[in-house]
Amino acid sequence: MEIYNNLDMQQNQIINVVLHSQSTPPGSPANGQIWHNSTSNIISYYRLSDSTWVPLGSGTVVGGDGLLESTTGGIVTLSVNVDNTTLAITSDVVGVKDGGITAIKLATDAVTTLKILNQAVTFAKLQNINAMTVIGRTAAGAGVASEITLINDNTLASATGTNIATAGSVKAYIDSLVGAVGTLVGAFNASTSTNYPGSAAIKKGAYWYVSVAGTVQGTAFNVGDVLIANKDNPSTTLAADWIFLETNRDQATATVLGLVMLATAAEVQTGTDAVKAVTPATLSARTATETRTGLMEIATQAETDAGTDDTRAITPLKLATYVAARIAGGAYAATIGDGTATAYTVTHNLNTLDVVVEVRKVSDNSSVIVDNRASTVNAVIVTFAKAPAAGAFRVIIKK
Repeated sequence: MEIYNNLDMQQNQIINVVLHSQSTPPGSPANGQIWHNSTSNIISYYRLSDSTWVPLGSGTVVGGDGLLESTTGGIVTLSVNVDNTTLAITSDVVGVKDGGITAIKLATDAVTTLKILNQAVTFAKLQNINAMTVIGRTAAGAGVASEITLINDNTLASATGTNIATAGSVKAYIDSLVGAVGTLVGAFNASTSTNYPGSAAIKKGAYWYVSVAGTVQGTAFNVGDVLIANKDNPSTTLAADWIFLETNRDQATATVLGLVMLATAAEVQTGTDAVKAVTPATLSARTATETRTGLMEIATQAETDAGTDDTRAITPLKLATYVAARIAGGAYAATIGDGTATAYTVTHNLNTLDVVVEVRKVSDNSSVIVDNRASTVNAVIVTFAKAPAAGAFRVIIKK
């Protein structure tokens, strides 16, 4: 039945009304006509301006940052925009893929204690790192952290600045070093041994003390001497692989290397001890006398001229200086003779007639008697029986 009357429904109810329902849109619809899709159960109205059935409640929906928008059958769907590299959705759960958060995607100070609850990051979320590594940074200053290798065995000798040693590895390394240094092996009988006590098990620093004296491989040992291995697995015959400490040397002699005692100054002065050593100080204190050999101090010119010191030695120069001074002060000497003259005037400048004249042959220093007289207070005349040869005589004139 069709009703053509214009009924006024304003402020009136329509009770138990049923919309036009079918699986396909009605034909020749009017603007604003309502239709219930019996297949999709979507109620739509007809929009004459673009001849479109528009689902009720739909409007303009645009995907924003992180959201994707799609429309199917008038139904708008918003989806989280994931790249399946850093973010992924599994069973409607959004998650961060392994390695999805990098330094670029976390701003400085982005994660604070306020943004992560206590115990929010569990061990299960951090344990997927390589064995024997920790996360940290060994370089100075701020920067990217990385996995750091842990050393947990005795390999610290080759460790670098990018490793971390465990307490166990440090202990093992120190124990290996300390255990090989200064180990007392035991006594060494040098009287019966033919070789040094080396072996593959011996480490550098191991040592023995000599219990019985003897000679081994040309090396003489006394009781108390010490043998020290100078390398791992030292040779039993090569002395260069060993260090020998002599702690009980015998007295040294002219033929035996050994210990000596220093002589006292009194013993050096006596000069009878044949085994003690003389030091520079005690040697300097040994002086020479008329009955003892020793060191002699040289007299000064003043001591030579004084003539009172009986302990110091006079050098030829100081003696000549003394004699020349004595001659210059009260005597005069000159060489005469020219092979022609027989009389010679010798000027002495002693300013006195009271002089003694002596003439000697230069050839043998023998004294000869010749005539002489003081001609003035400063000269004498010496006369020969015949002319003397050139430079044949020496005239000495004294007050």
